[in-house]
Amino acid sequence: MEPTASGMFCDRMLSMVNSEDVNAIIQAQRHMLDRFEKTNEMLLNFNGLSDARLQQMNERFLHHTRTLVEMKRDLDSVFRRIRTLKSKIAKQYPEAFSNVHESLDLEDEDEEFDPVPPGAGITAATSEQSSGSCDSSPDAVSPAELSQGPPGPPTSEGPPGAELQDEGPD
Repeated sequence: MEPTASGMFCDRMLSMVNSEDVNAIIQAQRHMLDRFEKTNEMLLNFNGLSDARLQQMNERFLHHTRTLVEMKRDLDSVFRRIRTLKSKIAKQYPEAFSNVHESLDLEDEDEEFDPVPPGAGITAATSEQSSGSCDSSPDAVSPAELSQGPPGPPTSEGPPGAELQDEGPD
């Protein structure tokens, strides 16, 4: 049989390609395949660890979110009780309560000239917290203490009766 044109073309192409070069290309491809498989395995491990860590962080985030919501609810309750106590005291002791408001108004006028910004002073609550006191009950103020009025100039802890001031969200 005579060689056909297509057969001759294939023979010439095969004679042009070096078998060592083909083997080197196949080796390089196998080496790259191994590297890609290892990289794929490492990425799968990383994704698994990341997923586990994400689940842990989601649980912590939800716990902290619940804690913050609960704290806000508690603070709203505290401020509501403070407003209720203020209104009861104002009804029971209107004269003493008006004296407290007058002393607070005088203090507000003094704060206009005070170089220390409002809120920079130490409040009774923060001083109790810093001393490590765990007593969360409000300080009891007797009617006699309310009727006495302010004992002197305001201190950094605020005037007596300052716990009656409503500073909470409405």
